[in-house]
Amino acid sequence: MQVRGAPVAIWRRGAGPALVYLHDEFIDHDSPLLDHLQSGFEITAPDLPGFGDSPRPEWVDDVDDMAYHLADLLETLGGTSSTPLPVVGAGLGGWLALETAVRSPDLVARLVLIGAPGPDLDGHTPADHFVLTPKERTNLLVSDPACYPDVDTDRRIRAEIMTGRLVWQPRYRSPKLAHRLHRVRARTLVVWGAQDAFLPTAYGAALAAALPDARLEVVEGAGHLPGLERPERTGELIRDFLR
Repeated sequence: MQVRGAPVAIWRRGAGPALVYLHDEFIDHDSPLLDHLQSGFEITAPDLPGFGDSPRPEWVDDVDDMAYHLADLLETLGGTSSTPLPVVGAGLGGWLALETAVRSPDLVARLVLIGAPGPDLDGHTPADHFVLTPKERTNLLVSDPACYPDVDTDRRIRAEIMTGRLVWQPRYRSPKLAHRLHRVRARTLVVWGAQDAFLPTAYGAALAAALPDARLEVVEGAGHLPGLERPERTGELIRDFLR
């Protein structure tokens, strides 16, 4: 698909009402969460620019650029002020979904944020996974390391480079975003793993409280990636919310 001249790899699954899924740093359209959503939704899961099979346009350098690109993507997929689209974002994808909903609130019908960093809230600082070994990073992200999939080395390195470009300084947070959350018009579901070691559940509660119309659901037995560790429960929460 072309989005204002930029090629974007698009993955589609399922049948039903439209749903846009924005992936995390490493777990993309292969997320087991999508297996539990595809029976009720037609899922469009793009590879974000610089990730997977989507090249990075020269003008996409930071989170702000990415958010405007995603607004263009939603419009390309048929999103308008009269026909907004529901958006689910996991991790980094959740942060980008939130930034998009701040800038283009009329394009987002409902918003699901799964372990999403972004706004500076209550002094919570995300763990710095860039300084960790792969094993340490896995232990940080999931409560059960056995469930973490192997990621192709080239794909992983490319994802790390692009993630670093987006979140390097300040690490995984935006000092300005908290002051813009009032612009989000979509009802929002915040989903958090009870054992999240990257950002604590208290951050998820603060995020839900800071949004105009949001609630928090905590998934037991999951770390930072509840869609990976508890896809059935996470999918159930999302389906119920989007009905």
